[in-house]
Order: sequence, then structure tokens, then C-alpha cells
Amino acid sequence: MKEQKVILCVDDEADILELFRDEFLDIGFKVLEASNGVDAFEVFKNNKVDCIVSDIRMPGGDGVSFVKNVKDEGADIPIFLVTGFSDYTAEDLSGLGVNAVIFKPFDLEEVVEMISNTVNKDS
Repeated sequence: MKEQKVILCVDDEADILELFRDEFLDIGFKVLEASNGVDAFEVFKNNKVDCIVSDIRMPGGDGVSFVKNVKDEGADIPIFLVTGFSDYTAEDLSGLGVNAVIFKPFDLEEVVEMISNTVNKDS
């Protein structure tokens, strides 16, 4: 049996977290959740995580700081950032080494498929 992939979804909006959780559970992922970058980093440190999908702008720890912390740990996993409005430029974000920046509003099925394809191509 194939090992279940673990995805960490980080967003301060509960409805966005719920959308991602439901979609990723439907396609067989285990889903971990956090509502800010600080909590997300704790979840990341305490669990095996195969992929991260994180909002950028969140009170209590933004997605960019979270990604930098994850990269500082030496993690080499796919990371996707989600944003509606950001103070960061595309160049700032590409310098983080993330797989993609997803702009709201987005097509949930397209995003989930892109992430799933990225995570599963390594297995």
C-alpha cells in the first residue's frame, strides 16, 4: 500500500482551510492545518510533511516568514503560497524557492490538481 501523503494547509480564513481540507482528503491526502505561520511551523516540526500550501498574509505569523523557517530547516518539499493581496513582489516570492504562487480568486480544482501532481510525481 502506498504511503499516504501529508499536506499542511495554512490559512487564517477557516472557509479556505475547509475547502482545501475537503479537496485533499477526497484525493487521499492526510491533511494537517494551522491558522498562522507560527503555529504552522510547530506543526511542521512535529510531523512528517510532504507538501505545504500557505496563505501569505496572516495575523500571528505570515506565510513568507513560515516558508523561510521551513527552508532554514533544510526541508526540500513542494511549497505553494496563496495570496489575494501581498506586499511582496513576484521577485521576492520567487526568491523563496516556492513551487508556485497562487492568486485569489483561484480555480480550486486546478490548484488541487497542480499540487497533487507535484506531490505525487516524486513517489
